[in-house]
Amino acid sequence: MAAYASLLSLGNILDQLLEHPPRQRDVFDRAQIGSLLEIITFLRDFLEDYSLIRGDEMQGLEGKISRSAYAAEDIIESRVVDQILEDSEAESESTSTLFSQDLQKVIEEFDSMKTDVMKIKESDQGVKITEQPNKYATVVSSFIGGASDSKNTMVGFDEDLIQIMDTLTGDESNLQILSVVGMGGIGKTTLARHIYSNPWIENHFDLHAWVTISQQYSVHEILLGLIKDTKVVEGEGEQLTGFNEGELGLRLNKILFGRRYLIVMDDIWSIKVWNAIQRFFPDNNNGCRILVFGKSKSCPLELDEIGKTIVRNCRGLPLAIATISGLLAKSSRTVEYWESVANDTYEALNMGGDGFCFEILSLSYRQLPVHLKPCFLYMAIFGEDSNIRVSMLVKLLVAEGIVKPIRYRSLEEIAEDNLKDLIDRNLIQVRDYGSRNNIKCCTIHDLLRELCLKEAEKEKFLCVATIHSLNRHPRSISNMRRLIIQRTSVEELEVFDAMYLAYEPIKLPVHSRLLRVLRGTYSREDIRQLVNLRCIHFENGFFGNELVNLESLSLLWNLQTVNIARTWSERPISLPTEIWEMPYLRHLKIAQENFYLPDPPSTNSKNGRRDIFELKNLQTLSTIRNFRCTDEVLRRIPNLKKMGIVYKLFSDGFGWDYYEMYNLAHLRNLESFSLKSWYKLPQNLCFPRSLKKLTLSYCGVSWGYLTVVGTLPYLEALNLIGYACMGREWNPVEGQFLKLKSLGIVGTDLEEWVADSSHFPHLEKLELFSLDDLKEIPYGIGEIGTLRSISLSYCSSSANASAKKIQEEQQQLGNSDLRVRIYSVSVGNYESLLLACSQCSQ
Repeated sequence: MAAYASLLSLGNILDQLLEHPPRQRDVFDRAQIGSLLEIITFLRDFLEDYSLIRGDEMQGLEGKISRSAYAAEDIIESRVVDQILEDSEAESESTSTLFSQDLQKVIEEFDSMKTDVMKIKESDQGVKITEQPNKYATVVSSFIGGASDSKNTMVGFDEDLIQIMDTLTGDESNLQILSVVGMGGIGKTTLARHIYSNPWIENHFDLHAWVTISQQYSVHEILLGLIKDTKVVEGEGEQLTGFNEGELGLRLNKILFGRRYLIVMDDIWSIKVWNAIQRFFPDNNNGCRILVFGKSKSCPLELDEIGKTIVRNCRGLPLAIATISGLLAKSSRTVEYWESVANDTYEALNMGGDGFCFEILSLSYRQLPVHLKPCFLYMAIFGEDSNIRVSMLVKLLVAEGIVKPIRYRSLEEIAEDNLKDLIDRNLIQVRDYGSRNNIKCCTIHDLLRELCLKEAEKEKFLCVATIHSLNRHPRSISNMRRLIIQRTSVEELEVFDAMYLAYEPIKLPVHSRLLRVLRGTYSREDIRQLVNLRCIHFENGFFGNELVNLESLSLLWNLQTVNIARTWSERPISLPTEIWEMPYLRHLKIAQENFYLPDPPSTNSKNGRRDIFELKNLQTLSTIRNFRCTDEVLRRIPNLKKMGIVYKLFSDGFGWDYYEMYNLAHLRNLESFSLKSWYKLPQNLCFPRSLKKLTLSYCGVSWGYLTVVGTLPYLEALNLIGYACMGREWNPVEGQFLKLKSLGIVGTDLEEWVADSSHFPHLEKLELFSLDDLKEIPYGIGEIGTLRSISLSYCSSSANASAKKIQEEQQQLGNSDLRVRIYSVSVGNYESLLLACSQCSQ
């Protein structure tokens, strides 16, 4: 595992050196870098294929790979440090020659290992693992016009996405139906979502529609759902509710006729569904496609008795059963494989005592695909019973360079899928979901964390220590790649690391200049030395009134994530202009609202190289004060996904026209946007259609203004905080908020809210805070079939009573899933409520 992780990390560095050399100077021999990259890619592919082979030869080889990869990283990153800190164009010929010689020795070591690998592959020592569990163990059946002679093709881990997309946009002009089937939980819907929302796919087809089919399906509802999702005529679906199946089918046929369409049918349980509706899909001879996702057969009967044996061997312990079931769910369903698992669990059972459970957990770890092992072991950096924020964990995994890139996908998406895979295997537990059904927080069982610690230390991947133990045994961690230091007074993690970690009382060691991930409070002198940092979390941005670290950010050539938790000053601060010259910056998040982002420097600088000033990798930018949304600025951040802006204290002579907010619509990849304004928003403001989450605070617009928001086609979460909207009455427009799942309203003068189930047809969660003027919640809200919870805090007694009545009525109708929670809070907790609501759907 450590060998594979080290190769991923080294490959990441080499790719970056070739794309954007530090300080825009080629201080490396590109031929050397290219040669090394080619060899480590070969070795990485080998470890993916042979990862489950055990033996002294493989262990020895993996140890050599790890040591050589780490040595190469240290040589390269030390070179980067020298170049950046010296900041000199000139260097002695002897220094350059010495570095080149050191790197060449590493290349020769890797070349020798490549020869060893070739021998292993040629002699095929051991058993080559060709049936590793795939992320998408799916069968794609492609047939034309419903012909019976369909062709079946097995698709693999990352090729499936590309293969299906190529088929969908291929040259075949006649209607094609692609059937993707597999066991439940292996990621078919996730695969479909990535395909469906891909810009390439969206632009290729004229019409898109998605329908999810339940086990107890209704042809009427399927046809109606498809008509609604095409959105050819807004609100038409509601007008057709009374039509019969034949009439709906004819209407769907008319909508699709002549257009190139893509239809996704998710969760098909029976071929009867397809037979009932296929006649309504016209073959327009222009490349129309239907993607069909279904269930495969249940577990074979011949595995039933073996499964019972495995459960008995787990001695009834839930954790052991859960991890083994997670292993089996992701593995080959053959008698031979299940018998091998039964034998392994039997051997663990014979160990006696409590050690058998730990051995079973170890079995689940050993059977993991190699790309998941580093992600699992990395969980050891978090303390026992920690509530782990997935957003931070994902950033750390990416910063560590242990996420394998996949074409067409961001590293964050891949890391999230890896975590979901570990969750499916019951190695990580979900603790909390966001309103968009995204996994917000997770945790790991204490025994599984102990497994992570043991395996990580054995492979020298990381070590968790206390300050006390470091002072007593400093050499015990000298060969560890990552060091995590915990406080002894409280059981919480203070810092994270990729090379070495430290927190304030510890003086950073000399080799800390290779540090990649850091959390804590540090002096200006310290941060200037850490030019290889990728992820930095400032506990405090200031000492007194002195801003530290920020002006040194430009030295950090490979910086990806900056998170400033809080500051001790209210004075406005401008971020350094050099921010625009950091090509790998992915996340810039500042808790305070006092930071300005300067305009990008002129393209005439730096020899006029425009690419220097484009932050193509930037995904998060929050919170920025009085942000100017000029076309020139937004063009430099084209892939932004999350953004937060606050507008306050406009300078004399400046108004909304100066900030050009109407350009926000050009951020076509923006998914989450938070806007706080002490001024009423301009009428010409248009939000990006790609938004899935929107938070408005103190904007003071009328409720009618929300028609601009309601038309957003993908909006799933809406938070209105602190008089974001004002006025006594809200009458939503029918046909809007069609995908809204979560609605939060905090602190406003709303009295009359007129709505029914058709206004928020997919609402799942309603949260109301400090609405002491609201007379009642519309009773039609309770009739929304997807609604699962209503929460009220510090609201009027009549609003509380209406919520209780809604729950009672739904219970009488047999709906026991709806939960109503009413809290009484004091005025002193009002600000915390605002914060809670603003974070509720993250």
